[in-house]
Amino acid sequence: MLISEVLQLKERAFISLVGAGGKSTLFNRLAEELDLKNKRMILTTTTKMFSWQIAPFIKKGRLIEGHNEKPVRESIEKYFSYESKERRLVVIGEEIEEINGKEKLIGLPPDWLDSWWEDKIADYFLVEADGAAGRPVKAPASYEPIIPLSTTDLIGVIGIDALGLSLREENVFRSEIFSKITGLEFGEKVGLETLALLICHPKGLFKGAPPGCCRHLFINKVENPENLKMAEELTFQVLKICPRGINNIIVGAAGQKEVVTEVIRRIKSS
Repeated sequence: MLISEVLQLKERAFISLVGAGGKSTLFNRLAEELDLKNKRMILTTTTKMFSWQIAPFIKKGRLIEGHNEKPVRESIEKYFSYESKERRLVVIGEEIEEINGKEKLIGLPPDWLDSWWEDKIADYFLVEADGAAGRPVKAPASYEPIIPLSTTDLIGVIGIDALGLSLREENVFRSEIFSKITGLEFGEKVGLETLALLICHPKGLFKGAPPGCCRHLFINKVENPENLKMAEELTFQVLKICPRGINNIIVGAAGQKEVVTEVIRRIKSS
C-alpha cells in the first residue's frame, strides 16, 4: 500500500514530517510517490538535512538556493512556468559543508513557505520539520519542531526499534527532555506506555501542530511479525491515552517495497 494513498491527500497538500526513526526515508518515499502525480512540488526543510538524502530529487528536478525570499520565489515560478513534465519538482535550500565534511541542506524560514502556499505557487509542499540525529526516537526541544502554519498534514514518525532501548542519549535524542515528558529514569528501558506518553503529550511528538491539520502517526520499521505485534500493542496504548487526538495511525516500514501494513483511522478531534 502506498503511503500517499493512505494519507488521502487533497489536490493540494502541505505535508510536514516530525519525529525520529526513519523520517528522512519516509520523506524520500513520499516524494517519489507524489512525483508520479506530475504536479508542482517543493521539497525542503525548516531545519537541516543531509544533502545525500535529497540528492536524487536535485538530479531529477532543480536545486534553488538563495538568502532572499523574492529572488528565490521568482526562480521557482520561472521554473514551473515551463510546460514540461520534467519541470515539476524543485528542492529549495542552501548546501553547506559541516565541520565533519558532510554536506547539509539548510532549509527555509516557515513564513516563506506559508506565503508560497497561500499564493499557490506549488501543489505539494513536502517539508522535513524536525531533526533527530539518526535516533529511533526523540523528544523536541523548546525551539522544535519548526512546523509551517500552512501544514495540512502532519506526520509524526517513531521507530518501533526504540522499544527496549535504555534511556541514554545515544539511543534517545534529547534524552533529558524525554525523561521529563515521560517520567522514565535514565538507564530504564523504553516501553509501550512510555512511547504512548511521548506520542500523546502536548510537548511530545506532535508539539506545535498547527490548528486544523490532520495528524498522522507513522510507526516505522515494522518489518516482521514480532515488530507488527509490538506496533499493534503501541497503537492500543495510544488510542487508550488520546483516542481523538490523532487522525490516522499508520503501521509500516518506509524502507520496504510495501510501505504500509495497517491503518487505523480515527475521528478528527474538535
